Amino acid sequence: MKVSVKKVYTSAACNRIPEIIDWNEHGLICFGASNAVVVYDTNIKGADPLTVLTHHSSKVNSVKWLRKPDGTCTELVSCSADKTAAIWTLVDGQWRVTGTMTGHTDGITCVHGIYSSGDNIVVYTGSIDSTVRVWERINGITTFKQTINLNSGLCLTLHSHLLPMVNKPILFCALDDHKIHIFTGDEYHRVHTLTGHEDWVRGLDVLDVDETTILLASASQDTYIRLWRIQVHKDQESGPGIKVEEKVFSAYGKQWAVKLDAVLAGHEGWVYGVQWHPYVYDKDTNKRLPVYRLLSSSLDKTVIIWEPDAPSRGEGEGGDSGGAWVERVRVGEVGGNGLGFYGSRFGPSGKSFLGHGYNGSFHIWRLNQETKQWEPSVVCGGHFSAVEDVRWEPEGRYIMSVSADQTTRVHAPWRRADGLTEWHELARPQVHGYDMASLALVSATMFVSAAEEKVLRVFRAPHNFVHNFKNVTGEVLVEGENGGPEGASVPSLGLSNKAVFSGDESKSDLEDDDGYFVPVHLTKPPTEETLMQNTLWPEVQKLYGHGYEVYTLDASPDGTLVASACKATAQEHAAPLIWETSNWQQIQKLVSHQLTVTQLAFSPDSQKLLSVSRDRKWTLYQRRQGSNSFDIIAHTDKTNGVHSRIIWCCAWAHDGSMFATGSRDGKVCLWSTAESRQPASSLGDYALFGTPLELPNASVTALAFAPLAPNDARILAVGLESGVAKLYKFDVAGWCLLHEMDNSAAHHLAVKRLAFKRQPENDNEVLLASSGADNFVRIHRITVTS
Repeated sequence: MKVSVKKVYTSAACNRIPEIIDWNEHGLICFGASNAVVVYDTNIKGADPLTVLTHHSSKVNSVKWLRKPDGTCTELVSCSADKTAAIWTLVDGQWRVTGTMTGHTDGITCVHGIYSSGDNIVVYTGSIDSTVRVWERINGITTFKQTINLNSGLCLTLHSHLLPMVNKPILFCALDDHKIHIFTGDEYHRVHTLTGHEDWVRGLDVLDVDETTILLASASQDTYIRLWRIQVHKDQESGPGIKVEEKVFSAYGKQWAVKLDAVLAGHEGWVYGVQWHPYVYDKDTNKRLPVYRLLSSSLDKTVIIWEPDAPSRGEGEGGDSGGAWVERVRVGEVGGNGLGFYGSRFGPSGKSFLGHGYNGSFHIWRLNQETKQWEPSVVCGGHFSAVEDVRWEPEGRYIMSVSADQTTRVHAPWRRADGLTEWHELARPQVHGYDMASLALVSATMFVSAAEEKVLRVFRAPHNFVHNFKNVTGEVLVEGENGGPEGASVPSLGLSNKAVFSGDESKSDLEDDDGYFVPVHLTKPPTEETLMQNTLWPEVQKLYGHGYEVYTLDASPDGTLVASACKATAQEHAAPLIWETSNWQQIQKLVSHQLTVTQLAFSPDSQKLLSVSRDRKWTLYQRRQGSNSFDIIAHTDKTNGVHSRIIWCCAWAHDGSMFATGSRDGKVCLWSTAESRQPASSLGDYALFGTPLELPNASVTALAFAPLAPNDARILAVGLESGVAKLYKFDVAGWCLLHEMDNSAAHHLAVKRLAFKRQPENDNEVLLASSGADNFVRIHRITVTS
């Protein structure tokens, strides 16, 4: 039996810190997502554009492209809270770590690197240990060169550049004293300090102006951007006129003059990022002009492009004739609950730029050549905290995920006008005030969600979502539903999504809304602003009954029942509750477990319910004939339990003939009705099927049976706490590993949920959706051939 696995979709947000993202002239965006480095190819259409690179063992704090003088980028550097930095190189189409830098005694927060000559690299790393370390890669070997001790200072950001004329490195370090410290020399030493900012400097970038001059831009939490001109020192001629104060320092045998060139005041919040672009395009001729411009991003929710004012533009001196700097473009979020931008970068040729937001979101604007307007474009995105649950819609037309980032999201395939298909986030039905824990899809247009509260919430899709879903995916979710709400909005300080009906123009009690719902007509996936404000689903019911925070949910495949369980340390609270979906009444409390039930799973025919628990036991309940009530028909006890640690997960085979349980002790057990009558025990008619799969030093956190039965074998996906996912075949001969998805292919932190979907057009093909504690949602296409 052969198995091929191909990635279909990767949903990921960038880490919520400055300096975490970079964009190169080839259209490749690199960013840190949890502990991984991700390369996002904006040129790819109709396929998954994200490549996940795992190496670091803790949160990635910064990534930067290494740019050669001709603009090519085949290498990048990354640094992490795991106290290490790495050089990544593209080798034969694969990204590989070609240099590892270890030695800091605390997390590395900032990194920058430059080519000093040929393929030789100098890398600078700033750490919480109050040092900046200098590393050199010469002839492919990376070595430590020097430690710059900052005493008790903290390096917030750093930037290196080759000084003109001497072609030697200069290092700018912004410390927590509000100053920018300049280091040069073969043995780096401080040669000058730039003072003027009144708060921390969080962004630096350098531009080559001519053969003797560079411009340094610095962005600060004092809301200002300062431009510093550094050039070979010339004695000023005495005479009339205003003299700008110059400071002089010595580096590499030359005298260099520094002066403040401009102060840009336009942002109202902390400015986190600045980036130069060395030229602009004339809007009429579409030719490069010798004028440079600056991109800045701030927590005031705006991104600004600055250019020298018109008088300096026609003189052909690179904007160097003293013209005032003005805003040419200002874009940003409108409404919603975002908290501004952590950074921004120009795209290829400066015809696009991106901002990355407080919620880990990407925002890309592209220049429309016809209208000359900057327009938002479709980008990838995802959760910015652990994704606790992911489920397929009953017909498999979309997946829904819930996360500790307090959101519920719908992901679906976008059928593009050119015939290609891409997966994207299409809606954010719930933006909540509590971390989400679990969800259950009752039908194509209704789901129940659980968060760290005692209440279950039921949501129904509004008209606007159903309409837009058809436009974007080409799929009709429901036929002819009329009279329902058009959308939903959240009242100020509220947790419940309130329905908004078509023609409902009066805002009445919605006057103080943070964002009032506006119907949107979509033909392509929505932008982050639209997702946050205009894709909510109205809440139709609250279910009360649990004594503690709800932990897990499941809905019966026939859509008539929902089972839920909450965190518990006593039998009274550990009992799952059964709810009827026709009237949302609680009809039963299933007393069996002593501690928190970790997962509930209805059988495919909706006649059985399985629960597994922290008390190391599972219980099986049978639906009474002609009723919605359940009776216990089997459970494990101390004599027959097999599992010696917490049972984290369970799953039913697609035909309902058996189920699997997985636990912290690394065991996966299959259970089915016994062929011969067993001695009377708590297992009833059930018995262990075959021998358990044992994975030493592993913890099994997710399970799913593939809806395939090649040659009477079972195929089971096993997700581990390490983030690895494995595909096993089980038959009379025992267990056989078919395929292993490593941390780059699956997840690099615990796998939280696995879910299969059959492909109707191909009996040998299934889609596997997975979610993890690494904030990722992933879909893989798995093809099995005998």
